[in-house]
Amino acid sequence: MIWYEIKELERLLITGKLSDKTAFNYLFVHLIFLTLADYLPKGDDPTWVVWVLLFISLAAVIWGVKKTYEINTGGDNRDYFKRFISLSFVAAIRTLVIGILFAFILAIINLIAEHYVIPPGQYSVWEEITQLFFYALLSVYYFYTLITSFRRINTAGESTAAVEAA
Repeated sequence: MIWYEIKELERLLITGKLSDKTAFNYLFVHLIFLTLADYLPKGDDPTWVVWVLLFISLAAVIWGVKKTYEINTGGDNRDYFKRFISLSFVAAIRTLVIGILFAFILAIINLIAEHYVIPPGQYSVWEEITQLFFYALLSVYYFYTLITSFRRINTAGESTAAVEAA
């Protein structure tokens, strides 16, 4: 991977010598950097919450991106970036819709918990924990959607190739 010499990278792209594996590494490292940058200290959140969010985010990104790449290379090994970008957009929209529904349910649960279950003074901890759980669920849902789409595409590609060969 070239980290600084952009003209060298341009040359590889122009000559078609940049491998898909190297391009994947650029995407992978870029997503990790974006994830890390998103959790730089910036608010009133307790430090432990920031660290847990960072861990959840990194784990989800590393698991999801690597798994989609493995599925793609183990299948027809074509159009990874086209698939990843297109499918991730639709997966994000679906996750947003599910997130809005979950947020509504979470608000009702938190309202009930605040007034009937959680002792006074403990609600902020409860709220942080439920939000972390909610975030983890959405992260898993997003990457699960991507992974299952990659599996379906590669399975469909295998059946199409078998039909074309016959």
